[in-house]
Amino acid sequence: MGIVRVSAIVLVVVTLLSPVVSASGLEGLGVGTRATALGGAFRAVADDWTAAFYNPAGYANIYDNQLGANLGLVHFRNEITPNYRWGGVYETGVLNDQVGYNDHSIQSMPAGGFIVRLPFWGETVFGLSAYQQFDYNVTWKLYEHRPEYNGYDAPALPDNQYENNFDVVSFQLTAAREFVENKLSLGVGLQVNRGDLNYTSPVFRDNPYLERDPNWEFADYPNDKIVQWISNDGNGWSFAIRAGMLLKQSEKLSLALTANVPFNITISGRSALEFYMPEGQVLPNTYSPGSVEYLMVSGDKITDSADFETSVKLPPTVGFGMAFQASEKLQLSLDAEYTFWSSFEGFDFEYTEHSGFGRNHPADTAADMATFFKSDISVPIDWSDAIKVMAGASYDLSEKFTLMAGASMDQSPTSEDEMQIPQIVDLGTKWGLNAGFIVHIQQWDLGLATSYISQPDEEVASLTDINGDGIMDNFAGSYKADTYQTTLSINYRF
Repeated sequence: MGIVRVSAIVLVVVTLLSPVVSASGLEGLGVGTRATALGGAFRAVADDWTAAFYNPAGYANIYDNQLGANLGLVHFRNEITPNYRWGGVYETGVLNDQVGYNDHSIQSMPAGGFIVRLPFWGETVFGLSAYQQFDYNVTWKLYEHRPEYNGYDAPALPDNQYENNFDVVSFQLTAAREFVENKLSLGVGLQVNRGDLNYTSPVFRDNPYLERDPNWEFADYPNDKIVQWISNDGNGWSFAIRAGMLLKQSEKLSLALTANVPFNITISGRSALEFYMPEGQVLPNTYSPGSVEYLMVSGDKITDSADFETSVKLPPTVGFGMAFQASEKLQLSLDAEYTFWSSFEGFDFEYTEHSGFGRNHPADTAADMATFFKSDISVPIDWSDAIKVMAGASYDLSEKFTLMAGASMDQSPTSEDEMQIPQIVDLGTKWGLNAGFIVHIQQWDLGLATSYISQPDEEVASLTDINGDGIMDNFAGSYKADTYQTTLSINYRF
């Protein structure tokens, strides 16, 4: 099959698959059967097309052309038992003391790429690939209006109350070559990143009317808070550079260094904003319909739509790897990865071009009400840099069958145990166990790998406002989380 024809097929496949990539966990769970089964300890191995993700320099040591694809199937078993009360006492409508589960649908995570060696600048290996670098996808239903807030017949929030579907798909052009024969190889990947974000959340906000009249007759619980539901759906593009070095220290020992430097990605799109007003026990003619006072006790649902924009600061990563050929059949590998999670600061949603209130609506005409209903929403994340350590072993049972196993320890970036929210669950240091095999049939490699990632249980005791905007930035309750993944792969060498 000619190179042009192969390239065209791969480009079509990559283009079709990449937009539907989805998984959970802010950082991707890995690419490829071999690397996944090794627990991610693949930087100094880097012997198939997935080296584009782990170490681009590995391409220089691949002497056949390759065409490959894999499919990761991810299952997230997360649960929350909320304890979300104002002052630890007053109910908010969150389904406290009831175990809530995230959407248990199986998420698919496809990736694909190809490698070709060309007589360019000596002999350089090129590749084109697509994979998911960052991803998160969870949905929860954890809230119902309380009757004392706005009655028994109040409109309900949508089922996707707490949702975060954040995907960054990388389209990468990779080039690598040997600079010292059989010794030193360098590689670089130029990425175009497509980011997609669908973020929804109830937001409990201070009632703005209390700034007008702190002694208002409806100033007490539950009217002291107004329930807002935000739904932001948008996308954006950015660039990144992924580079690597592979050093063959001896016939048995290989060392690797890698770095990934992503640029900030600005995501923009359209937002649906809904306000569920409290329902006061108002006597007829107490307040005039259309007045601000009537609005604040009407029990109505006010809808708005707006453009939104947020700049996401993706974290850079550096890594080190080593691989040791212990025997003709046994290879051992070890990796360490340091991620600068402190650069990720969450989401600041800036809203413009509001178009929902209508002419002469008090939410739009009263200055203090307009400020409230049109204000931006911040989701601050306070994370620290973290390290991940991975170890793996590969054993060739025969020319046609390879067994692999691995383990990993992934330090949590959460700097404070209290800062958990349903949209991003990271409970502490994660431990992973991995295993898999590859069947070699002539020019074909068929693989399967399975992964299990365990997180510790965590108790978030109280509500916290990080940035002082009056909105609680965490979610109190008991958290549990486990992740399961199965990866299937196919690779053709020609």
